[in-house]
Amino acid sequence: MPTQPFDTLFNNAMRDPNMAELVNSHMAQMTVGIQLSQARTDAGMSMDTLSQESGVAKSTIIHIEHGDASPTISTLAKLAAAMGKTFQTAFV
Repeated sequence: MPTQPFDTLFNNAMRDPNMAELVNSHMAQMTVGIQLSQARTDAGMSMDTLSQESGVAKSTIIHIEHGDASPTISTLAKLAAAMGKTFQTAFV
């Protein structure tokens, strides 16, 4: 059986609206997690310190940074404030 390049398979799968929604949702979670991890590192904070300063459980921070959670805007604003940053959203 001939194989297809990943891009072809992915593009075909993304034509299904349910699959596209699932992928886009997970990508958004992963992006938020990566951005939080980078902001925390840039602020020179450990997860423990960020948890203490923000009042957000360390386990929640871990889940967000690993892309396993959909945090509320309120939670993200608390984390940002604890790092001396502001939280912004964007629709692109």
